[in-house]
Amino acid sequence: MTQRPEVDVALLLRLEHAVAEILAAPHSDGLALAAIGQALGWQAGALWQVHDDDRLRCSAAWAAPGFDGGPFEAATRGLALSRGEGLPGAVWRSREPAWVREFGREASFPRARAAAQAGLEAAFCFPLLSAGDAVEGIVEFFTGRLDDPPAELLSTARSLGRRIGGALERARAAEAVGRSEARLRAVLDSALDCVVIADADGMVLEFNPAACRTFGYARDEAIGRELAELIIPPQLRDAHRKGLQRYLHTHRPHVLDQRVETTGMRSDGTQFPVELTITRVLGDGAPVFSGYLRDLSAQHAAAEELRATRRRTMEAAAVERQRLERDLHDGAQQRLVGLGLTLARARTALPDEPARASAILDDSIAALEEAAIELRNLARGIHPSSLTRYGLDAALADLGRRAPVELRIAPWQQRRFPAAVEAAAYFVISEALTNVARYAGVDVAEVSLAVEDGVLVIAIADAGNGGADAGLGTGLRGLADRVAMLDGSLEVHSPAGQGTVVRARIPV
Repeated sequence: MTQRPEVDVALLLRLEHAVAEILAAPHSDGLALAAIGQALGWQAGALWQVHDDDRLRCSAAWAAPGFDGGPFEAATRGLALSRGEGLPGAVWRSREPAWVREFGREASFPRARAAAQAGLEAAFCFPLLSAGDAVEGIVEFFTGRLDDPPAELLSTARSLGRRIGGALERARAAEAVGRSEARLRAVLDSALDCVVIADADGMVLEFNPAACRTFGYARDEAIGRELAELIIPPQLRDAHRKGLQRYLHTHRPHVLDQRVETTGMRSDGTQFPVELTITRVLGDGAPVFSGYLRDLSAQHAAAEELRATRRRTMEAAAVERQRLERDLHDGAQQRLVGLGLTLARARTALPDEPARASAILDDSIAALEEAAIELRNLARGIHPSSLTRYGLDAALADLGRRAPVELRIAPWQQRRFPAAVEAAAYFVISEALTNVARYAGVDVAEVSLAVEDGVLVIAIADAGNGGADAGLGTGLRGLADRVAMLDGSLEVHSPAGQGTVVRARIPV
């Protein structure tokens, strides 16, 4: 006859509280198994938990000092049990503690042979239940004795299982909250827009890194301060505070969930345009508001530069029209008027003085040729005919013959481009050559052309004086405007004494 072992109930109660405390800490499953197993004199134990595939798997194992449980532990860790399968599966289904004698002889248990080889004769298993009776885990222990369990052990196991299950439930909930907070922090930290969260009193609860960079505050400086004093200009603070109070009293939104453009204020007091969207964070308790802000300074600067470019383009067009009018009036027009008067004299002299009339006609023909040449030169300055007929390469060859400096063009894959692109490229090179002749102090310029990812890249380089500034001269600024009209860009690299490189990029 086997004897019922004496069990210290006070020890079990103390163990119950100790294990609950241990399990409340992370990664304490093994410690809990050791605490229970050593207190009761068992030799091996395991903790089973339900995984996403709705099967039990061993999440922690324990063996008493001196017990060679390696093969049995390996068999335990390699199992995945369904509901009702093996001892842990049976307890999962019944939700009640269970004691099995002669465990190694139970053929229906998957680890029966491994248990027998390890000398384990009896097993005790109990569920870890949450407050809602959900199974948080299954704990089992093994011993080589064949004693029957005392009644106190079964009742204590039920209580212990609920306490440990509650601790596991709380730890799992805390871990889920921690993961959620970590995801939220990662989203806030990686957001390109400013995110500012404030409570119903207008006090800042959160200030993400983008807001720190934009407004010039450290996160610790911003949190806890009133939003109105922090980032809202003085002239808008009263309206902000009144709007917040109006919403809290009426719950009628005026600017919530809308994109509005307003003015923000940095830590140094400078004001700048921002796009603002305010939403109410859903949840119980007092209202919490989240503000999403985007600095519009760059967009406003780009818009202003576009307006300035258009103004300069219109002014340049007006100046060019005046130049053409003056050139036509002072040049070709005067020659043609004079030609008309000469022909009139020839008509008068023709009947009586044929020789004189012939000489006058010869002079008229010469004047007509000069007027034609002058008109042709004028037209070439407006738009060279070779550019229209044969393309950029032919026009650059003509330009090289007339240029005030030697033009060296690097070999490139010649092709036709849209007329506007070819015209912009031609005049960029032409104006750059004029600048080389005027300011560089050298008589050679090198030009390269290439198409890169759908963009025509033009570079005009000289080894002259350098020091050119695209923001000062009207010539380079005019070229920049011409290229910008085609969504291109113009860069000038001109260190003093190290030459100049003008690089234009024009989408083709």
